[in-house]
Amino acid sequence: MKKWYPEHYKFKITVISVGDDGNPQHCRNGHEVGDTYECSYGCPGGFCSKTASRLFTIQEAVRSGGDLRLLIAGAEKHSCKIPCADHVVTFKVEAELNYTIELLCKEHLPIYADVIRKSFATVAQDFGWTKDNAPGHVSFRTDDQLASKQEDGYYPFGLFADRNLVGFVSLTDMGNGLYELSRLSVLPSWRHIGYGKKLLDFCKEKVIELGGNKITLDLIEENTILKTWYAANGFVHTGTKKFEHLPFTTGYMEWEAAK
Repeated sequence: MKKWYPEHYKFKITVISVGDDGNPQHCRNGHEVGDTYECSYGCPGGFCSKTASRLFTIQEAVRSGGDLRLLIAGAEKHSCKIPCADHVVTFKVEAELNYTIELLCKEHLPIYADVIRKSFATVAQDFGWTKDNAPGHVSFRTDDQLASKQEDGYYPFGLFADRNLVGFVSLTDMGNGLYELSRLSVLPSWRHIGYGKKLLDFCKEKVIELGGNKITLDLIEENTILKTWYAANGFVHTGTKKFEHLPFTTGYMEWEAAK
């Protein structure tokens, strides 16, 4: 059997109580406090089959964009507690995005260049841009043009979800603790579940790790939704500039690490 549906989330299920005294003899399945199970969408091996239907309900709700804090009263952030079918064992269910962020190399260029173009193509479509009226837009850049940024101090990162490269961002060391963030992108079919913020938060942590303290970026000034998103994530608008070869105004924003 080959699973074809990409999994955005992974789940961790932990036994937090058994009966009133933690004695596993209360549970026909033998669950003990501290037992942990991990899975994507499905029932992990050894888990209580009678409680599986409750687990599936939670998994399906999360996969559909639900928040565990809203699904069950008293739930913690990204987790909730559910009783077993016999109300003997209590499980804690935690949901996490199923992803990794990795440093890429030159050999990855054809793959991440495609991610960049496909991601920014939706922006070009929204503004009605084509190769004729906006040849400088990143959605129309060739692999060779995108490769021009590969130099000392350039760090390309890829976000892999379910082993697929679905997101990209780069940092460039500009000196004096300043890093330029570029091409933050997520493929359209993988948006609106938090991967963009994961990439942005990763960059903030990486800059501090590299000894920096400030990030700068440029964006389409007319893209108010994107500007608002960056502002909500701690970036401050610093100015604009109009380039003759571009059909839009370039805006600039920056973020500075807390001192």
